[in-house]
Amino acid sequence: MDSFNIAVIGVGSWGKNHARVFSEMENVNLHSIYDLDYTHASNLAQIYNTKAIKNLDDLLQNEEIDAITIASPTSTHAKIALQAIENSKHVLIEKPMTSTVEEAEKILDAEKQYNVIVSVGFIERFNPIISRSKQLIKNEELGELVLISARRLGPYWPDRLKDVDVIRDVSIHDIDAFRYLLAKEPKSVYARGGKLRHSYLDYAEILLDFENGVTGFIESNYLTPHKLRKLMLTCEKGIVEADYISQEYVIEDAEWLRKNKMEWQEPLSKEMYAFVDACLGKTPPVITSLDGVNALKIALSSIESVETHKVIDLDL
Repeated sequence: MDSFNIAVIGVGSWGKNHARVFSEMENVNLHSIYDLDYTHASNLAQIYNTKAIKNLDDLLQNEEIDAITIASPTSTHAKIALQAIENSKHVLIEKPMTSTVEEAEKILDAEKQYNVIVSVGFIERFNPIISRSKQLIKNEELGELVLISARRLGPYWPDRLKDVDVIRDVSIHDIDAFRYLLAKEPKSVYARGGKLRHSYLDYAEILLDFENGVTGFIESNYLTPHKLRKLMLTCEKGIVEADYISQEYVIEDAEWLRKNKMEWQEPLSKEMYAFVDACLGKTPPVITSLDGVNALKIALSSIESVETHKVIDLDL
């Protein structure tokens, strides 16, 4: 099989990891990278044995390129994605998918029209603690699930380009994870939050009603000095506390405590392999463009709830 040519747009603090992973993948050729900071892109291109492109239009119109990933600021996602799709390229867009639902729905329409794959970068779907939790919930290993909660805390990264708030940037990971784990959409959301140190929401608490006695709770901020990424499940016959970073999985039940430290796997690598396989028609996309749209709708409704102090009904 000929190499699959892919390009990365935006190689800042996260996009540079896209470039690294693609440069290490078999049967994938990191064709080129683009960043507004051409000097930075050129330096990375040397490291990853590829080339930096000065003009974004040249990259998007290059017929050699099969797919792109977009890790640029959120406000640029829609324009870049639509142009790529119109040039028949598959696209993976980092979360949040776009700034607005209207932009995201335009991408859905274009995806169908040009018959390409569009996926969204919800990396936690590829974390082993999520697949383990999916199995535990489905098999009712601890009885029925009552509460699913997450804490995603840590300091603001000054080197990241910011044009979104903590809900669209951070909480949205857990919004997607909850949708996936429960295999259904929440029916309403109530959220609180504020702007303690920044001009945008920098902390939030989100309560999601999945009905049938199941609640989702997400705490996130840009404030606390140490990075914390936790998933907790409260079930009829026990509890789970899992760590997204260390991938440690702790189950406490009637027999008291069991620890299950799984073999560590890099979620980003698994995500990119899944994206390429979907582009090649080997497997369906793990994360669809509709997943991106619905997670964005929930995030924006959470922001509306913060602003209005009201419960917002969801129709997804």
